[in-house]
Amino acid sequence: MKANKFVVTGLNDAGKIRDIEQSIHDHDGINAVRVDMQASTITVDYDEGRYNEGDIKNFVSQAGFEVKQVK
Repeated sequence: MKANKFVVTGLNDAGKIRDIEQSIHDHDGINAVRVDMQASTITVDYDEGRYNEGDIKNFVSQAGFEVKQVK
């Protein structure tokens, strides 16, 4: 299992956190998704045998966010 933290733009609606987490978590091999509005980050724990960092970045983008940096 691997975790990446994505610094994103547009993370400003607390009411959508659950929807964001669910849209990313819906992919098989995604173990956990944590959204931190204050830090403007989305952390994703995933099966690195199934996905690479670029795949996860695409999932975050598909959820509606521009990824500025990966930590």
